Order: sequence, then C-alpha cells, then structure tokens
Amino acid sequence: MTDEHSVFEYKIGLLAPSRVGKSTLIAGLLTEGQQQLAQDSSVHLLTADRPTKNRLAATYNLVSGALKARMFEPGLVPSTSDPSWFRLLLEARGQDLQIRFDILDYPGAWLEGAGEGTEDEQKWNECEAFLADSSVLILPIDSVLLMDSGDDHAHLLASHLSVFQINQAVLRWAKNRRELSGEPAMIVFCPVKCETYLSDSGSLQDHAGTLRGKVVDQFSDVLKTVRDAAPHAAVRYLPIDTFGCVELVSARWIHAQGSPGGEMLVPKYRVRPPGQIVRKGLDDLLTLLCRQLVDTARAQSERTTAAKQTAALNSRNHAELREGFFRDLWLNFNGERNRRRHTAATDERLFAMSQRTTQSLFDVLTALAGRESGPRLHHLS
Repeated sequence: MTDEHSVFEYKIGLLAPSRVGKSTLIAGLLTEGQQQLAQDSSVHLLTADRPTKNRLAATYNLVSGALKARMFEPGLVPSTSDPSWFRLLLEARGQDLQIRFDILDYPGAWLEGAGEGTEDEQKWNECEAFLADSSVLILPIDSVLLMDSGDDHAHLLASHLSVFQINQAVLRWAKNRRELSGEPAMIVFCPVKCETYLSDSGSLQDHAGTLRGKVVDQFSDVLKTVRDAAPHAAVRYLPIDTFGCVELVSARWIHAQGSPGGEMLVPKYRVRPPGQIVRKGLDDLLTLLCRQLVDTARAQSERTTAAKQTAALNSRNHAELREGFFRDLWLNFNGERNRRRHTAATDERLFAMSQRTTQSLFDVLTALAGRESGPRLHHLS
C-alpha cells in the first residue's frame, strides 16, 4: 500500500501449461467484471495501463473473430509467446482508493520444460518467483482433457496437465504463504472450457459431479501439498465456461512432436446460435478475488490506521506538553512549539485519511459481500 494514494497492490498467479487459455481467461475476467459491476454504485473495474488494454483488446478480437466462423478451434488462437503483464484496477467510485491486481501471463511451455534456452530458463525463474509471491493462485485446467481424452490415453493425462510441475510451483507458493500468514492465501482450481459438461450453460448433459471428481483425482497430490504446507489457505473449486456459446463436436488425438507421448488432443466446437459469449463462473471468480483482497486490504488499513492514531496522539501530547514556565517560554520563542504542533496536525491529517480509506474499504467489502455465490463454487478445504 502507498499511503499517499491509498493504492493496494496484489499479485495473482495463473498456473497452467500451454493451450489452456490463460490470456482468454484474463480477458474474460475483465469483461465480465466490468459488466457485473456496471450497476454497482460503489466500485468499478478497469485496465490500469495502456499495454493491458491493448493486450485484452487483441485477445477479445481474436476470440470474437474465431467465433464468427461458427466452428471454433482453440488452436487457431495463437499461444502466448512472451511474458506479459495484465494490470487491473478495482476503484471505489468518487474516492481516492484503488486496489490493483497484477496478473502475469507467460508461455505455458515454460512450465512444462522451462523453455529451450538459457534466456527462457531465466525468464521462467522470474515467473516462478512471481507465482510464489502471489496472494492468490488460479489453476486453469483443460476440462476436455479430463473428460474426453479416452481410456487409451488416460496414462498421458498427468503429463499433459503438467501435474508434477504444478505441484512443485504450488509447494513453493504454499511455503511462502505460511511464512506470510497475515496476507491472503487462496488457491482456486478452475476447469475451463466447461460448456459441454454443465447443464446450466445450455448443454443437454450434466457432468458437474464427474468433472469435479476428475479434478480432485488428478490433482490429489497438489491438494495434499496445500493442506500440508499451508493449512490456513482457502482452497476453492470453480468450473468456468470459457465462451458459453460453444458445444464440443469432437476431440481427437493427433501426432505432435514435443508433446507428452508424442500426441496432442485437438478439440473442435460448434457455436450455438446466436453465438453470444456468456461466461458462467467468471462472476464468482471475480467476487472471490475481490472479497479476498479487499478484506485483506481492509485489515492492512486497520493496522495502519491504528498505528497512525497512536502517532497522532503521541505527537499531539508532545506538542502540548507543559515543561515548566521558562522552558515553555523558550519553546515558544525558538519556534519549537509551533514545529511540534505542525507535526501533530500532519499526523492527525494522515490518521483522518487512513480512517477514510478503512471506511471506504469496508463499504466496498459490504457491497461485494451482498453478491451471492453461484452453485458452481465449492470449497475443497
């Protein structure tokens, strides 16, 4: 937090292999967040800088263009080739208060093998440090891999999901969260591309329980890591529709050099008329993030306010302290009494500002708390 502008900054880590759709998820989070908060009088969500706005616009245009074709193949959307930052701001309307979410997107292949060269390995080390220091970890999981890979390829699932690599990154994150017990600690397992498997998104079938069971089964070691290394961390399960208007037509394995087992699962979707994107689950993810981080910001602000109150009281007492007739004359004569009073007034002003920030955060949290979570959200801890 920077006291002058009441800006609270948090890192959000996305941990997933390539071709899962991290960039699309981030773009959807902003879009859905803006729509969700549009009618809210207390807060709104926006991009924090021009590069973020440009990246989100490019992702949105690519996805929209692909959906217009009525037959959608995720492989047609280019994968991330370089690490890039997405910075989002949650602002309290009419107040000088901001909560910034920093999200790092990176080539998923780095998680799988740390890149081909020394430069890529160094960049991945930097990504790992960011992930380990993140307040919240989001694990996007390819639901098509889980549900439609087939028995003949079941032995390849852990490799294609990068379960071992994810577990190693989560272990480092969990140890950091344990050492920083006063800061947020939440991990969210987010199956994506769930439109085909959940009836509330328009599908004729409902495999919600099967999907959740497969996630828990495949990532059982990751769950155990979190429970052992950071038992205080909140663990959530939240399936998300990446587009909401598509239906899986086929999922076939093709030869792919460099992929685990030399094969890769390629899904193909049809677009449901009228082809309008409706992403279910992202509203709950946004609410989860906002509640967790705003509540933490409020706790931090309360501690800061208490410290500033103590400083203000001490400064005022020191400014008005009577030290005897002649000593008081001297303090008035040399200007020391005025300097002390000026310091006290400054400390009191900072205390009042901190009080307003704390109240603003409480108001934002109250507004967010009024949003009920949907039936997709489950606790895994």
